[in-house]
Amino acid sequence: MPEAHVLRPRFGRFLAGAVMIVCAAAAVVLLVQSPVNGVAALPMLGLLAYVAWAAYWRPSVRVDDDAVTVENVFRTIRVPYGQIQRIDTRFALTLFTPERRIVAWAAPAPGRHKLMTIRRDQAEHLPESSYVAGTVRPGDLTGSDSGVAAYIVRTRWEQLRDAGTLDAHVGAVDVRLHTVTIAAGAALVAALALALFV
Repeated sequence: MPEAHVLRPRFGRFLAGAVMIVCAAAAVVLLVQSPVNGVAALPMLGLLAYVAWAAYWRPSVRVDDDAVTVENVFRTIRVPYGQIQRIDTRFALTLFTPERRIVAWAAPAPGRHKLMTIRRDQAEHLPESSYVAGTVRPGDLTGSDSGVAAYIVRTRWEQLRDAGTLDAHVGAVDVRLHTVTIAAGAALVAALALALFV
């Protein structure tokens, strides 16, 4: 696997983009119609756009030769392959290590409406560890965000396992808090509270 794969939620990015565009358009309209009311509405519109960006645009799963990096809303977690004991897709791509469970916000399992559009070929040629008792979960199907992410992670993990080199990829799980994201969100909440109660 010579290059890194960066996976982002397809519907989430569409939703975030739509919310950000609507918020920006609403801000312009309000400022033009009534500058005083427009300025008062800016913290709420800014917070809505920011939450959409942080929750649905920014999250990702990065799969490279050495590790899987899960970027969620408040944390980025880098998981070396040697730390991964199990990969699950019940609700979202979930990596199990000896000490923690890492859920990827960017790779949700499909909802029941999405299941109606699934094709039979999406359950074929999956990595061996996808199958439990001869079947696969809906979240493992390659027509879903969780299924695509699980397919890439499992393929690399199985390559290392079969080559007997998982032990060479056992570094510590690295967790980094998104302090700037949290601080910016808190500042927007404070600005909204100020606008509402002053």
